[in-house]
Amino acid sequence: MERPSLIAYRIAFFLTVAASRVEGADGPEHIQLTLGQELANQRAECMQYTYYAVDVVNPCEDLRIKVTQVGGEPNVYVSKYPNKYPVYLSLAWSSYNWGGEDLIISSWDPEFTVGTYYIGIHSFCSEEVHTGDDAARYSILAESVPTSHPSSEIAMGGYVNSTLAANRYHYYRFCVPDTCSDIEVRLENCLDTTLCPENYAYPELLVSRSIVEPSINDHAWKLADISQRSVYLKRADPEFFPGHHFVGVFGWCTPDDQCPDVSTCGPCQYANKHPYTVSVVVGEGEEGCTSRQPLEVCEGGNGGVVSTVELPLLVAAIVAAKLISSFAE
Repeated sequence: MERPSLIAYRIAFFLTVAASRVEGADGPEHIQLTLGQELANQRAECMQYTYYAVDVVNPCEDLRIKVTQVGGEPNVYVSKYPNKYPVYLSLAWSSYNWGGEDLIISSWDPEFTVGTYYIGIHSFCSEEVHTGDDAARYSILAESVPTSHPSSEIAMGGYVNSTLAANRYHYYRFCVPDTCSDIEVRLENCLDTTLCPENYAYPELLVSRSIVEPSINDHAWKLADISQRSVYLKRADPEFFPGHHFVGVFGWCTPDDQCPDVSTCGPCQYANKHPYTVSVVVGEGEEGCTSRQPLEVCEGGNGGVVSTVELPLLVAAIVAAKLISSFAE
């Protein structure tokens, strides 16, 4: 009997794993990882997967998955529910460099939430790599690490000072670890034309849960009035969740050639380089509070019924098996 081609083998394995996602079907057992603890002497057989699970609890830190190669060619694929068995064709985070892998899943990725992450380590075998058909041998470490972001971070209870850019944005971020305290995002600057007649300005403040660089037209909390100088995130607000929030300060102003009375219309010449302060003020916490968790896909069941999405996967798996049989004839 001839060995099936590498391509047919990959197709069959992917479809078989995908088909195992039918509600009620059993897949390979996950090896539970503990954040910060490296697991040594791990192995994935040639062109197969070994699966792990790790629970993430901090919404403000990134998830790092580091695989140290000992032998073979290990690659990493990571997903969340409902895909408990990610493969290389899945919608997943991944890293497949030669040798070891070091994957960072950013906590400000819109797909990031606290909860369980599923990790597949694939042993890639091929004449394309010098390890040939060797099984992957490795150690694996999952840990939460401080995040990095192009926008400046404002610490909880902290502030940042800067100057406006006329009709342009400055961006910041802060991260809410839980929803047990009210949060006030405050913008301070001189609005009084009497106190600063030649240096007043009317900047806008924007706060978004999901848009990294929010604009005045985006889905975000806004001031929208010069009498309002803070955005409030109330713990009783059902729209308030833990995690990263993104702040925009817009240097709103009237073009100088359209501002006949500079004492009232907020000309751009005053707004440009106008000083301001943005602060994140944390209110008193609620005793005995249980923090609201970020929204996640519900892990509900459907009584073992095959869904309309998963049924074609089962059919495709059968077709793949027929394909492999044809190679063996």
